[in-house]
Amino acid sequence: MPTINFQTCTGESRSYIAFRMQHRPCPALLHSTDPAQQELEATVFRALGEIRSPSAHPFHVKRIRLSKAHVPIVFLDGATEKVDVSATFLEVCLPGADGGSPAAGFGVRILHIHGRDLVLGLVETDARVIIRGSADTDWNALRSAHSRQVQGNGTPLWHEKRWTPAELALRDHPSSVSPEPRVRMESMLLRRIAIFTSFSSAHRTYAYAGGPDTTKMWLEYDPAVPKRHDELVSALTDPTWGLAMRVESDDCACATDGMCVTVLTTAAGDATLRLQSVADRPVWGREYFEEIDAPRKWLNRAVPVGLTPHPPTD
Repeated sequence: MPTINFQTCTGESRSYIAFRMQHRPCPALLHSTDPAQQELEATVFRALGEIRSPSAHPFHVKRIRLSKAHVPIVFLDGATEKVDVSATFLEVCLPGADGGSPAAGFGVRILHIHGRDLVLGLVETDARVIIRGSADTDWNALRSAHSRQVQGNGTPLWHEKRWTPAELALRDHPSSVSPEPRVRMESMLLRRIAIFTSFSSAHRTYAYAGGPDTTKMWLEYDPAVPKRHDELVSALTDPTWGLAMRVESDDCACATDGMCVTVLTTAAGDATLRLQSVADRPVWGREYFEEIDAPRKWLNRAVPVGLTPHPPTD
């Protein structure tokens, strides 16, 4: 396994870090202190976690780059025959008049579209995240297609400049609001998203809410592949580059091919990350992952040569 550092946390290339970044990267770059920025980044993370199709990278993200203003730029995987990541992200991340998907963030808006860059903001704040699609991504076309699809039923709130009454009502309801510690944790996960490419052997990873203060992650490993989830946990809890969390419990069932459950928590116990590692063969074989340009090192760990895929049931 590689050493945990800025490059293995973000997935950014060594050449870009060496020649394009103005200052030597430090752990502070992987944490925003602005609550609004944290909220927007957490919303983006939740939306990515909702996309459960096979992907070239865990969470469908190639890498995270920070702009000169330290705005995160999220590089998405390209569209495949199984899923158009950009289109799906647009559907699940942005709120509609009826609230939208469970991952949709209150107050998230499209500020600009520049080529393959979708610039997102949070109403009445300076929070920004840039979603960078693949070279052939046409955000305007995707936005128009989604608008036609939901016409008259959950109209997207992409350009509303203020909070809508419906959003305010939902936002003010206790069950709809994530506590700040969980929001901060998910923001930090977004900025470290490449940890799952660098240190995990899971061929499929997704995330979802497990309660007001809990985020659950589901990681699927081929039964023939060692889970080695301790290496992922070590990276996530690294005292310098990790999430500032500790292991609360670790129930390992690798010896019986059962579900391994590792629970991470903050020092104050106010936010929890629950990692659920299970043995399950991938539906699509190594050839599929090669076709969609999965990174070789991750692919050799997660779907090594010779594994037999589990055929789809439908």
